[in-house]
Amino acid sequence: MLTWLRGQTLGKMAVGSKVVDSQGNGPGFLRATARESIGKTISTFGLLLGFLWVSLDECKQGWHDKIAGTYVVTTR
Repeated sequence: MLTWLRGQTLGKMAVGSKVVDSQGNGPGFLRATARESIGKTISTFGLLLGFLWVSLDECKQGWHDKIAGTYVVTTR
């Protein structure tokens, strides 16, 4: 649960991005859990359309981010 503790997984640390809420704070336990479990499960349905949605969305949010109310931002 690195997303909950730091707002970053190891991959996000490597590329210089992190998960935040709408206020720019870390996602917290409930948002991180909703994003990583429920949201990513739903995003996987339909040939990964929930993940591909990022390229179409003006806020660059996948379905898992919309469900949890989170954003991925760069840290560098």
